[in-house]
Amino acid sequence: ADIEQGRTYGALVHDAMRSVAECRHPTVALICGACIGGGLEIASQCDLRICGQSSRFGIPIKNLGLTMAHGELEGLLALAGKAVTLELLLEGRVFGADDALQKGLVTRVVADDRVEEEAYAAARRIADGAPLVARWHKDFVRRLEPQAPPLTEAERNEGYACFGSEDYRIGVEAFLAKRRPVFKGK
Repeated sequence: ADIEQGRTYGALVHDAMRSVAECRHPTVALICGACIGGGLEIASQCDLRICGQSSRFGIPIKNLGLTMAHGELEGLLALAGKAVTLELLLEGRVFGADDALQKGLVTRVVADDRVEEEAYAAARRIADGAPLVARWHKDFVRRLEPQAPPLTEAERNEGYACFGSEDYRIGVEAFLAKRRPVFKGK
């Protein structure tokens, strides 16, 4: 992949993330098993996130020599805050459901055999309420969230510079060969 392909991919991902985040109806992520990388990015855009006790979470993107671009990062940062977001991105560690709950990444942890039942029950409780009220509450909360100034084009483009780096090539080769990458910082 080159920088332009990364930019094109990033725009598609950004649009998808915004579509989930800005959905006028409440969204519930039903998480069974691994919620790693893109899965966690998508789940972070949902209003509620319900997982099983054995679920695993993390964003080990650093091992590929990749960055998480701004459009992907927005929802995670809004959900988890600066400290947790940096921990996820800088360490690349994969951890369990209890840690995810403590970090604010999930709303609720239930027994593995109850995840689907609990997620659907939450959706039913939401659906039993007044739809306009649910939409208003989503809008009110979104409006009251702190907002950074809009990114410049140069800032957005920097999110894709990794695709032109030697570290990206090294990371992908190591991933495909199932070995640990040795990055050069280039």
